[in-house]
Amino acid sequence: MSERLVVRLGSSAQQPIPWVTWSEQQQGVISSGVLPNAQALASLKERAGGRPVEVLVDASAIRFCSVTLPAKAARQALKALPFMLEEQLADDVEQLHFVTGARQGGQQPVAVVAHHQLQQWLAWLSEAELPCTRMVPDILALPLVEDTQLSLLQLESQLLLRRGPLAGEVIEADWLPLIASASAADSRPWALFSPLPLPEGVSSLEQPLELPMQQLAAGFSKAPISLLTGAYAPAKGVSKSLQVWAKVGIAASVLAVLSLLHSGLQINQLQQQRAELRAEQERIYRSLFPNEKRIVNPRSQLQAKVRGLGGGDNGELFAMLAQLQPSFAASPEIKPQGLKFDASRSEIRLQLSGKDFAQIEQFSNAIKANFEVQTGALNNEDNGVSGTLTVRAK
Repeated sequence: MSERLVVRLGSSAQQPIPWVTWSEQQQGVISSGVLPNAQALASLKERAGGRPVEVLVDASAIRFCSVTLPAKAARQALKALPFMLEEQLADDVEQLHFVTGARQGGQQPVAVVAHHQLQQWLAWLSEAELPCTRMVPDILALPLVEDTQLSLLQLESQLLLRRGPLAGEVIEADWLPLIASASAADSRPWALFSPLPLPEGVSSLEQPLELPMQQLAAGFSKAPISLLTGAYAPAKGVSKSLQVWAKVGIAASVLAVLSLLHSGLQINQLQQQRAELRAEQERIYRSLFPNEKRIVNPRSQLQAKVRGLGGGDNGELFAMLAQLQPSFAASPEIKPQGLKFDASRSEIRLQLSGKDFAQIEQFSNAIKANFEVQTGALNNEDNGVSGTLTVRAK
């Protein structure tokens, strides 16, 4: 059939749901509209009228990442993908659904969505009696324009950014200047499918302007993945000619299960070791942050704590702290009470306490060999003296 109904579901039931009926033959929109929420989806049943229903979903509920796979035994490595990505994810891998895209060299791109989110989308469609055989993250329906850095489209109050075959994100419009400025070093232009202002220094390549849902409906069939895989794959009818092989298939399945029992025992041992390692990680994390109540992924949460200091990813903070360490060791009575790092100025603001003014002055002189030091206000306290030093890299 040359006509199809395309809907875009939000990550929550309260979000508006835009829709279009699309003509493949005319390459255009026949009708369109916006539903107030997921409860109104049933109103599209009559409009679908036997047309295929294609579903776009809010990519803000989906995590796009990649993992390096060995050149050999890549198929076997795919089975371990959830555990290979565990450190990048905040949720337990058992609660997540993983969909792989086409491999790019040694990198395997993966889309990750929570089971409860995917099940919620399918429940909305089922209640509305809208059968769906393909579900695509909305950013992947945006075209990739050659020689551009990324593709950008505004849909309602959200901005859809596609960065590659299986990469991108959904952001609020207010974040655009910050994200665009961060990518200004890349001289390639942005492909704009909506009239959006970009900061100075970021070039753009304007594309033909169409309705956002028209653009997404046109690109739906070219999206590289569908989220409906594995346990969520649409059921397929079985022809009578294949039914005669059902018993053979059952026997083969039994043999496969028996052959996997040995492997299963090894997997159980690995899972037990993994559980012990995770318990040790959690113990260490709780010793560092005893007031933290919710621990999902200790390593990721610890990395977030470090990033929260403002140290960024280039290691500058740690390099400066390494240079300060000998001076702290030489002055054990000087105690750091707080630290704030400004990456843009290569500057650390230290809050210190000591026995007297002379100790802090001695510490300040000791670090001047490696840093520019500015002494802030010094205050007398019951147990000694406290003050602030601003330390900049030379």
